[in-house]
Amino acid sequence: MLTAAAARLYARYNAWAGDMLYDAVAALPEGEAEKPRTSLFRYIVHTLNHNCLIDQIWRAHLEGRPHGHTARNTPDHPPLAQLRALQHEAHA
Repeated sequence: MLTAAAARLYARYNAWAGDMLYDAVAALPEGEAEKPRTSLFRYIVHTLNHNCLIDQIWRAHLEGRPHGHTARNTPDHPPLAQLRALQHEAHA
């Protein structure tokens, strides 16, 4: 069974890992994060958008409230800085 202490530890680790990932993507040469890729989510920022959306869904489930999402990603994504802010909100 997951204890409250373990859940807090995992949440802090997830936030730390997310910061490391966003730092790495922000450090890429201009255009690399939006460069088309052969992947399910088209490019790096769209993959980060998926991660953020899933975190929002999990948070809503943990809080016992509806999340309002109908898919695991959106057709478009916000700019990287805005996406990072949304990710921080999901971890707050």
